[in-house]
Amino acid sequence: MFQIVFTPMRKLSFRFLLFLIVGMFACHSIVAAEEQEGPLYQVKDGDTLYSIAQQFGGDVQLLQRLNGIENPSLISIGQILLLSDYSGVSGLVDTYAVQPGESFFSMPLKLDNDSNTLIKLNRIVNPHTLYIGQQLIYKLTDHLEEYNPVGFSVVGERDTLLDLAINADCSPYELMILNDWSNANLILTGDSIYSPVSQTMSSIPSPFEDIVISNEHPSQGHPVVISIDTDHETSVTGLFGDTNLNFSSIGGRQVSAFGVHAMSDPGIYQLLLTAKRNDGQIVTLEMRLRVADAQYGSQNLMLASDKAKLLEDENVRATEDQIISDTVSMFTENKLWEDGFGHPISMNYITTRFGMRRTYNGRDYLTFHGGVDFGASEGTPIYAPAAGVVVMSKTLDIRGTTTIIDHGVGVYTGYWHQQESKVSVGQELAYGELIGYVGNTGLSTGPHLHWEVWVNGIQVNPLEWIDQEIN
Repeated sequence: MFQIVFTPMRKLSFRFLLFLIVGMFACHSIVAAEEQEGPLYQVKDGDTLYSIAQQFGGDVQLLQRLNGIENPSLISIGQILLLSDYSGVSGLVDTYAVQPGESFFSMPLKLDNDSNTLIKLNRIVNPHTLYIGQQLIYKLTDHLEEYNPVGFSVVGERDTLLDLAINADCSPYELMILNDWSNANLILTGDSIYSPVSQTMSSIPSPFEDIVISNEHPSQGHPVVISIDTDHETSVTGLFGDTNLNFSSIGGRQVSAFGVHAMSDPGIYQLLLTAKRNDGQIVTLEMRLRVADAQYGSQNLMLASDKAKLLEDENVRATEDQIISDTVSMFTENKLWEDGFGHPISMNYITTRFGMRRTYNGRDYLTFHGGVDFGASEGTPIYAPAAGVVVMSKTLDIRGTTTIIDHGVGVYTGYWHQQESKVSVGQELAYGELIGYVGNTGLSTGPHLHWEVWVNGIQVNPLEWIDQEIN
């Protein structure tokens, strides 16, 4: 039967290159670029000179000078550009985003580049620090006329043109053009053919089949959702840094939501996923995520003497923090809401954003603002932003009148400083149901709603969570 063997660096005739890749304008660009020293890049749909400079670590002005471009807005698809600052490198280059399950040691085979070339092009100091979504520069070919984005295959005994097209994931017409066929009836068993190829080789080991990460470049305080397909009856567990990940079955996939702590140091963090089959086989997949600095601001709050007393006894804060932590760390496997999250109050005037570094009355210690503050007058109604179950409704010293809702799969929302709570523990809430009213209770400098979102025991930016989907 028909079998495809991918060889991304096979040579086609220059005639096919002209048809498939560049066109007449690009051909003139090739000739001009080949006269200069350095790596080359072929402009794609959506590219700008600025985005190319960002990809390859140059600057727009230098690219203009190197390529004789007067107007940086006028570049063409297929145009060949000379890149700078890559001593001793020539040929056509491109970029590739690292996928889940891939490491530096799988890249040479995947990209058909040797390790030294990848190290030189990407200035890699430590190969163990590659992270998901990282853009790797790699060489397509040393000589432009040898480049073509195709695979190689052999015609099976009963293969028709339609069979070949289906196996190659393209149209019959595309195959005929690529192989210079004028008559499909003359295709013979054992003939070598070319077919389009994309970089879809998976580096994910069985029983993992597919891994989708909602936020491959999370910042401090941002949520991340991992969705996994497996090929057998398999349970999945995970670890991000020091945080254990809990998984739920949603829509036939294994899904875990977690947060990146707002005080995490920016850098590379290990992500471990472990799949355990019913037959006892265990497969562990090691990956990395890069956490970016969210660049939160800072503020010093001045409290009245009666409020400041709450800060003097560290046991008060520690005890209350532990009560909250114990509550939001419980894991309900089922997802209790249907659609996305809304806002808890109709007035969306934000007085303080998530993540602000805080001190009180000039004290030395530093904390962060764990939620979003909505400025509103006392008595403003507060509504459930999504369906869930009330797990706390009480008055605390620091947080004032407090409500916490469990939404399932490790997601909790909290409502601090209320004038009054209108719900009770165990009550099931639908989207838009009344929770309570805005107040000024606890450690508060004025009437407002402090709204928090916890994901897998970690506070995340509620405004980021509103845009997050779990399907």
